[in-house]
Amino acid sequence: MHVPKTEQKQVFLKPYDQISDLEKALKVVGQMDFDKIVISVIGNLRDDYTDNSKELTFKETQLRHFFKELLGEDTAFNTFYNPELGRLFVAGFLVSTFLDPVGSRAIGVLSGGPYGILRGLGVSEEEALASVEKLNGGVTLFVARGHRFDLEKLELKLGTSVDMDKH
Repeated sequence: MHVPKTEQKQVFLKPYDQISDLEKALKVVGQMDFDKIVISVIGNLRDDYTDNSKELTFKETQLRHFFKELLGEDTAFNTFYNPELGRLFVAGFLVSTFLDPVGSRAIGVLSGGPYGILRGLGVSEEEALASVEKLNGGVTLFVARGHRFDLEKLELKLGTSVDMDKH
């Protein structure tokens, strides 16, 4: 009996220097017809809000509303402090992964946690390292996971990807 092989999911990463460019990209994605693609956004709030919890709460609320408006009301969102990168935010399907506990701490707060998560998604070592460096520099990462055909359509709409894992 021949059982068809299911296509392995792949990852598409695209960095955005400006939140306005990310917003345009998310609007384009919202107009596309994908039924099996998931989206996340990872960004760095830096250490700007470490000493001011009121400002941090305000910024978190702004970002939460921003992503719910663009990605849907049920979009997960959270922030956390990573010792290597500062205060990160994550929206979308990766929130639960970043908050998944290893021992008594979430993966995202561990040194090397964001790198490990990207590698776990199938991103190459070089691109995972480059992506973490970009996060550290203040770039926001758009992350899509799905089947090759859908990701190729997405890449055509959004432009060149940082990494398209060819498993």
